[in-house]
Amino acid sequence: MTEPIEFLNALRFDPETGTGLFGNADIVTASMLARRANCTDETVLFALGLAVWAHRNGHACLNLDSLADDLGRAIARSGQEWELPALPTAKQFDNALRASPLVRVLDVPGTSAEALADTRPLVLIENRFSSQRQFADEVLVAESVRELIAHSDDVTSPAALALIDRELEVSDDDARQNELAKSVLARSFNVLTGGPGTGKTYTLTRCLLAFLVAAEEQGQEVSVAVAAPTGKAATRAKELLNEFADTLEKSDNRPSDAVLAQLRAMKPTTIHGLLGSSRGRSTRFAHDRERPLNHDLVIIDETSMVPLQLMARLFEALGSRSRLLLVGDDAQLESVESGSVLRDLVSSAGLLDGSVFELQKVRRITGDNPIATVAPMIRKGEADEALAAIRNSGPQLTFVETDGGAKPASSVIDALMSTYREVRNLARSTNPADHATALEKIAGSRLLCGMRRGPLGIDQWNDIIDRRLQLRSGDLLVPGRALLVTVNSPRVGLVNGDIGVVVETEDGPKVCFRTNEEPRYISTVDLPPVERAYAMTVHKSQGSEYKELVVLMLPNEGSPLLTRELLYTGLTRAGGTAVIIGSADALTNAINNPSVRVSGLAALLQASPA
Repeated sequence: MTEPIEFLNALRFDPETGTGLFGNADIVTASMLARRANCTDETVLFALGLAVWAHRNGHACLNLDSLADDLGRAIARSGQEWELPALPTAKQFDNALRASPLVRVLDVPGTSAEALADTRPLVLIENRFSSQRQFADEVLVAESVRELIAHSDDVTSPAALALIDRELEVSDDDARQNELAKSVLARSFNVLTGGPGTGKTYTLTRCLLAFLVAAEEQGQEVSVAVAAPTGKAATRAKELLNEFADTLEKSDNRPSDAVLAQLRAMKPTTIHGLLGSSRGRSTRFAHDRERPLNHDLVIIDETSMVPLQLMARLFEALGSRSRLLLVGDDAQLESVESGSVLRDLVSSAGLLDGSVFELQKVRRITGDNPIATVAPMIRKGEADEALAAIRNSGPQLTFVETDGGAKPASSVIDALMSTYREVRNLARSTNPADHATALEKIAGSRLLCGMRRGPLGIDQWNDIIDRRLQLRSGDLLVPGRALLVTVNSPRVGLVNGDIGVVVETEDGPKVCFRTNEEPRYISTVDLPPVERAYAMTVHKSQGSEYKELVVLMLPNEGSPLLTRELLYTGLTRAGGTAVIIGSADALTNAINNPSVRVSGLAALLQASPA
């Protein structure tokens, strides 16, 4: 009999030849499980390796019927030039898995408690197989959504309805904002999605206000939590809530002092911060089913970035009286980790009818800005129409077409360099007012790349920018350098995604950040881990808006990163002018190449648990 490690090693990825499928984690995990069960069936060994591989590659499960296509797509996107050996047929996989003691075979999903209790490493349900952990998380999310939808706690009040009708007027072409706000009062589970500029934040804040007004009218004290997947998104949510409270303060329809005070007291946090840390347990939290959250309304912003595992822990921790509002753009890049929960929820018909609200009318990007026209085309996969519209756009959206395999000349970022030079010059001053201006300027413009390494990646473009600014590339702390914080650091009050500028002060170089609209200086000794930020990946930019200029550098044709979601997310970071750099083939291939994440959540939402 073939030893597990020998069979799996035959499929190990070899970086020198570019052949192979499995990484070390896939092989070690699968081999360990196989040895424990004395498993020698090569089809089952292959499935064990694939279950770990799927998780690493963003999939919550794999589908036997589409397995060959899914693996072939993954190999093609990786740039590998080899073919997998002949795969077992779906029937052969099914027979082997059903006969194995390592596999739990199900006709119906059952409950999340049952999914957790059975520790067999693989689960097969219908034509889908996954690891036990991934399956349990999907079942928990589906079960929790079902329970929230079934639980009706209508807190609608006359004052809240009047507020909604006044703030979210119904027009002939768009009533979804108004409908969502009323649903948040009447139902325990709602999803708000839509493209950039469609009014997600505007609607969210009015829903929140209506909920607080309804509670006040009924003499109830309520607790509201607002959270996001990243510290940067949470900080942005706090800024928006403060702006909303300032607007209400001056409004003719000013709410009560108590409601305003409650709005101002809200402190959006990361989802990890909301759930609380559990000492020594990196994947579990202080709040769970046994110690639930004590909030009447939980709002999660930027939900597209939330992975399956974290979403499961959030649902698990919701209290019995909690209602949940998920907000995000399902067309954006998914989470770095596995799952595509928001996209699965938005695409699920039947159970979620009446709970998902998609905003389609563009409100923020007005006038002649062509981004408002092109972004929906990309979102819908209309490649030819989008390419034609981009080529015929005005100065607010330009396309610098390049030879497919050539690296663009550094002159393509000339428009950015004028701003970056201003930032550098202001940073070399010791005047705090100049430092504040430098932060304002760097917040408005950015070079975004799909890749980190290679001729079109951020590492090389940051090197180019360093040379043009005459900054020492090896010195992160030279005045004039823009820096991105890469970890949350509660000790110094900085979060992953914060942008600072190294500035000159009377006491030597420090890093200046914006806190509550005021410059804040962090000594180089106290600075958490950072990286250069004049060029950033599209992933790192998610949740940001650059109101002056975005230059988007597309990967070359054939890159695994060249997807519709990457193009859409990068372009929609622009609140003003955008420049796209790449070949026409790369652009159209991106639009025609939506990200595929295999998931069982949509099917589980429709299935009977019993």
